[in-house]
Amino acid sequence: MTTRFAVLFLTVWLFTAFGAICSAQETTFELSDGDRVVFLGNSFFERALEYGHIEAALSLCNASRDIQFRNIGWDGDTVFGHSRAGGRRRAVFGDANEGFERMTKHVLSLEPTVVFVAYGFNESFDGEEGFDAFDRGLQRLLRNLNGPKRRFVLLSPPPLHEQSGAEPGYVAQRNAMLRMYSLAIEEIAKSKGHHFIDLFAAMQNTDAASSDNGIHLNDKGYREAAKTIVSKLSQPRPKWEFNSPEADSLRQAIVKKNTLYYHRWRPRNDAFVYGERKDEQKVAQTEPEQFEPFIAKQESLIRQLLNGGKQ
Repeated sequence: MTTRFAVLFLTVWLFTAFGAICSAQETTFELSDGDRVVFLGNSFFERALEYGHIEAALSLCNASRDIQFRNIGWDGDTVFGHSRAGGRRRAVFGDANEGFERMTKHVLSLEPTVVFVAYGFNESFDGEEGFDAFDRGLQRLLRNLNGPKRRFVLLSPPPLHEQSGAEPGYVAQRNAMLRMYSLAIEEIAKSKGHHFIDLFAAMQNTDAASSDNGIHLNDKGYREAAKTIVSKLSQPRPKWEFNSPEADSLRQAIVKKNTLYYHRWRPRNDAFVYGERKDEQKVAQTEPEQFEPFIAKQESLIRQLLNGGKQ
């Protein structure tokens, strides 16, 4: 057992023994007019596209500010960029160097002022043996994305809930490992002066109805995650209550905008746009950019809604 892993294991045991697993302390985090926010991570952020609760909550708490959001989450991704590598006939699940380069290049091209980072779930399957690699990988990612006045918010993975068909003790075992990786994320955040949100601790008491399968959050789960995020970042009071008709109209507009941006940066015909067949239909390489006016139009609608207009 590595020294750092052993220390974190002992920390978890002590807090658990005394019934006081530590949670993230609320710290004020201000979004400013003109901020460009990027959501970077694994399935947590890609699946958030379907619901829009996190972006809607942050927007409602900062309704008077013009803030741009971009979600570039990718199912199954890691701090090494495994999911972002290559084309279909190449190392789509391998070549981490290519995936990492593609990931960092995309983030930096957006010139974000704020980056929300959600990793650790997939890496935790490597257990103790993968702990140090994850630690180094997350620090490398933050180092490569760092820039003047760029702020980071690190999120822990949410916990698993009991699921039908799971072997006895499986969920508890996975949650123990997720807790270890969450503590590593928190330690890195504190050492670098970044904000940290402990979704693992905050969502311990949510029930199985907050997820589709005990793993991935559903509409209810993302509502809870959004409330946790704005609470832990001590965001201002929202313009409307999160469950109001006005807030729901805003959320639906955000989902549509994010869907347009998803097709802009992850086109279905990616083999022709970026991959091994890009020399066959060069016209396809011009198509993703054609989404930009529609994205801009949808962002104008979102701003109109936040200013009190109707859809």
